[in-house]
Amino acid sequence: MKLTIDEIKERGWLIYEAITGSRAYGLDTLQSDTDIRGVFVLPKEEFYSLQYTAQVSSNTNDIVYYELGRFIELLSKNNPNILELLGTPESKVLFKHKEIERLEPGLILSRLCEQTFANYAFTQIK
Repeated sequence: MKLTIDEIKERGWLIYEAITGSRAYGLDTLQSDTDIRGVFVLPKEEFYSLQYTAQVSSNTNDIVYYELGRFIELLSKNNPNILELLGTPESKVLFKHKEIERLEPGLILSRLCEQTFANYAFTQIK
């Protein structure tokens, strides 16, 4: 069975959720969609099962939740979307478990950012 966003919320697995993208920074237009990103923690039984789910998204990919391990993996690679999520303005954070506060962007940023952001910008230009 495929894990859904509603199940993550109903089961209390969500540890972080925020509005990201243009709406997070006041750059939205009337045509802008609302992007929501989040982080969830699977219980041991699910994490170690054959049903492990690294991320869950809506049909349009406007809503994407990452399992904590996947989130940390992307964070260690200085993934621009993940860094944006972690650095979202507090006014756009919908839910934040106290443990998430331990992940400060300054502890994660590295020289790898130069390449990942350059690649991201190049892709956007294309």
